[in-house]
Amino acid sequence: MKEKMMNIYNNSRNMVQKHSPEILAGVGVVGVVASTVMACKATMKLNDILEESKETRDKIRKVENDPAYADKYTPEDAKKDLTINYTQTGMKIAKLYAPAVILGSASLGCLLASNDILRKRNAALSAAYMTVDKSFKEYRQRVVDRFGEEVEKEIRYNIKAEEITSTVVAEDGSETTITETV
Repeated sequence: MKEKMMNIYNNSRNMVQKHSPEILAGVGVVGVVASTVMACKATMKLNDILEESKETRDKIRKVENDPAYADKYTPEDAKKDLTINYTQTGMKIAKLYAPAVILGSASLGCLLASNDILRKRNAALSAAYMTVDKSFKEYRQRVVDRFGEEVEKEIRYNIKAEEITSTVVAEDGSETTITETV
């Protein structure tokens, strides 16, 4: 049973490794679409956050300009409160868009990883082809050196010599057999 499970695990691992560029590209594309949808949904909630921030800013400015609070609420206090308001608004917006940004970044990472794997595989394939091509050219040169250029061309182009026998009748009635190699 343990051996069977190990075989299943190894086969699955090999299959995933073999198809990893396609899997990563698919995950990347789905992730990009999902992050776009998430960003659109977050944008729909953005107006509420901005509206709340605007209301808070208006209250701060109203109290800052109200002469009744002039001795209790200084311009420095108003500046600090505005800074806090802007910071809190920025944090709320960051929390709103963070899942979409994280998912989008991970999706782009998957797409880049897929491209990197394919690039490495193509480089290895190119190197293997160059090795085979070099070996084949060396082999052809050895055939030329040993058997001559004519035999090498016959082997390379699969040329076969054929003997054609024909009989020619002369004017005096004698027959002559001619054998040609074509």
